[in-house]
Amino acid sequence: MPQSRVGTGQGSLETAACEIDRLPEELLAAVISLTSPPDACRAAAVSRTFRPAADSDAVWSCFLPRDLPQFAEGELPGAAPSKKALFRRLSDQPALLPCKLVSMQLDRATGAKCYTLSARSLHIAWGDTPQYWEWIDLGIDEVKRFSEAAKLRGVWWLDIRGKINRMMLSENLTYAAYMVFKLADDGFNLLHSPFQDATVSVAGSDSTQQVCLQSYMEVGDDGVPQKHILSSHIRVPLTDDIVLPRKRADGWMEVELGEFYNEEGYDDEVSVSLMETHTWKYGLVVWGIEIRVKK
Repeated sequence: MPQSRVGTGQGSLETAACEIDRLPEELLAAVISLTSPPDACRAAAVSRTFRPAADSDAVWSCFLPRDLPQFAEGELPGAAPSKKALFRRLSDQPALLPCKLVSMQLDRATGAKCYTLSARSLHIAWGDTPQYWEWIDLGIDEVKRFSEAAKLRGVWWLDIRGKINRMMLSENLTYAAYMVFKLADDGFNLLHSPFQDATVSVAGSDSTQQVCLQSYMEVGDDGVPQKHILSSHIRVPLTDDIVLPRKRADGWMEVELGEFYNEEGYDDEVSVSLMETHTWKYGLVVWGIEIRVKK
């Protein structure tokens, strides 16, 4: 009896596989388009029957945003690529917009539009005054795309602001803004205290939190997050409400400045800022602000 049941099960699987083989490609494409980009890639990898539908323009047109921005000349292949190839190009690395001060990249999991505002596109108080800030060449970086950063020589009034129109972002998603930066090699830049105020303003509403740039958070070997302050002789209480930066794989650091929900139908701007105006500080290297889908 057990052998009979096993045989019947195998026969059922083979019958089901044959039935799937008979399904029209258009129907398979319609079903796969209701999933996600990673699911479509998995379907193409595990089944030769699914592959033509999973790789089709009909599926990947559903994953690509309908309102992609205009890109700078040479950012996309000259010949029209398949929709899947276009998605992979825009999710693998950022593409510059015509101003070449802002880039866009698609989120691989959702296809949502994410943007990076270069340091040159930001409003940095006293940023054009060499006494306080200098612009440094980082060299050509095909992945990060922006080769210039703003390095703080020293100021009391630290005020960095960026903005983006909400229509440029994908609708009905939660986004977060992250400042990407480094600190000077001496590790003591007077950015440990007082903490900096990070604010996100949208639709007339402000949300402010405190961050500490001269510190970082990492997950220890035991899986427990650990806080580190980059100062050897000053004790600063890092309470849970203080947002700390995290080290990135590319050698930079990022700190979350805040989050917001991008509801459809709004044509106003999202403003992001970082401020601290009470002490002298120096050595901050600002590369830009990333606006990404919140995971």
